Amino acid sequence: MYEITLIFALAFLFLIVYFIGMYRNRKIAVNYARTVKEHMSPHSSFVGFRPYSRGGFRTICKLKEKEPFMEIEMAVSLVDRENLMHYPLALLTKDKDRLACWGFFKDSIPLSMEILPIKEEKLCLKVASERGLIRVISDDDFYKHFAVLASNQEIADKFLSDRRLQKHILEMKAFIKRLSLSEKESRLYLIGELKEASSVKSLIDVFMHCGEHCRKFQR
Repeated sequence: MYEITLIFALAFLFLIVYFIGMYRNRKIAVNYARTVKEHMSPHSSFVGFRPYSRGGFRTICKLKEKEPFMEIEMAVSLVDRENLMHYPLALLTKDKDRLACWGFFKDSIPLSMEILPIKEEKLCLKVASERGLIRVISDDDFYKHFAVLASNQEIADKFLSDRRLQKHILEMKAFIKRLSLSEKESRLYLIGELKEASSVKSLIDVFMHCGEHCRKFQR
């Protein structure tokens, strides 16, 4: 008898958490989407959305002529707030909502580069091996927080010598998980963790500033 009561109680709890989590994710996604729309509209001739993964969404932005990118694609993925097990596991996994951005340049760039959190040593080794990049070594304070891998160390040094760009990236060091330039695909890629809607805006600011800075190096 007690076992049946416990099973029904657990089922009811899972159901309640599911609906509350679904409601929270929908509300959070709307806030994220509104921020993306408001922040990208001045740069874009078109901003469109479609659903993506567990309450998240994807966005495509067709950029205006004056911008360095032809288009930017974004994907916002949300943690599994509908699942009761997410909450105890999150204490261990530290899962966060995530934003991924892909920006496709109008002109080619002379460099492939990866900027990764300094603590992600295994990821650094993996990316360096997969992409054939070399570790950039410097005494600059920036390199105390981020590992930099590049196809050309001289150009990478010049690229990251811009103090304003460094400042933008360092201000978001707790959120940026990967910032990547691909010479072959003429593309900028960013992965960042989200804490609230304001972090969406801040990550997009870093992304756009990095794209604008690339103009100085484009061929």
